[in-house]
Amino acid sequence: MIIPLVFTRWIRRIRRVLKSLILYSLIMFLAILFIGALAIYLVEHPYNPGIRNYFDAVWFIMETITTVGYGDIVPVTFWGKVVDMVIMPLGIAIISILTASIAGELTNMVITRSLGQHVSSRRNHIVVIGCVNRALKVIEELMRMMEREGLMMDLTYLHNGDKPTSLPSDVEFLRGNPFNTNDLLRAGVDRASTVIITPLGENSSSSDAEAILITMRVRELNKDAYIITEVLDEANRDYAFKAGANSVVSLGSFTTTIIAREALSRGTSSVLMRIINDGKVSLVKAEGYVGLRFIEVVEKLKTTENRLIIGVVRGSDILINPSNDLIIQPGDLLITVS
Repeated sequence: MIIPLVFTRWIRRIRRVLKSLILYSLIMFLAILFIGALAIYLVEHPYNPGIRNYFDAVWFIMETITTVGYGDIVPVTFWGKVVDMVIMPLGIAIISILTASIAGELTNMVITRSLGQHVSSRRNHIVVIGCVNRALKVIEELMRMMEREGLMMDLTYLHNGDKPTSLPSDVEFLRGNPFNTNDLLRAGVDRASTVIITPLGENSSSSDAEAILITMRVRELNKDAYIITEVLDEANRDYAFKAGANSVVSLGSFTTTIIAREALSRGTSSVLMRIINDGKVSLVKAEGYVGLRFIEVVEKLKTTENRLIIGVVRGSDILINPSNDLIIQPGDLLITVS
């Protein structure tokens, strides 16, 4: 851990120096270009038909500095040649320094990004936080679903360790401490649309406490983000909600329910996994169906969009297979499978 930290500090120092060099070199380049053009214009304009105005002088100096030398304009006076002789070495030196500085800055940017030490510029993206094994599975499943459903969303993974070799290339990696506010801001959680927080370890008590603390930090930074927190112990669900999570998933409770249901009704687990993996389960606003009966909406959506409605979300209540005569109200969400 010491070597990467020292290496990172050196990279930051080099970047500061390079940025200064680029700025100074650019200022010197512009100064030589325009002052040199003014000098050439003053001594050559009365005698040189090639330099009819100041722009021609700028064009000539640019040719000289960049060593292009088209030969369309040449100095004809003694003082014009003297000015050109001074401009040549100065221009070449400044161009060399500027080119080397830009190349060095680009190289450092690549190194910094590969180490995950950069600052994310993404907006409305999905940030995933958690241990490698669990987070990578979530990322892979997210990418699979987005590809199947034709969705395009940027993914960023924040992890306090080296970049996983199996991380997809189009997923942005940032190395940082998820408990550190600055690192959370580097990952862009304040601009993210969704933040997924998975367990950071195997111990349920400590891992859940860490996930809840991160949830609290993220909510402080982004009041509008949809936060999904995974806890290992079902007893910690309420604490995660109080910390600011919009959705809390308890892996142990979920698998326990599936196992129990499979024991009572064989084949249920396969059906549920098929619906989750292959069926597009989504919540649809019922704005256009307010006042209609549930059965009427079912028939309408099945006929027009080939969507199957299996329930209604009303406030904090989830109504699965409600009565056919249930009247759709403002604010209702339809649970659909397509």
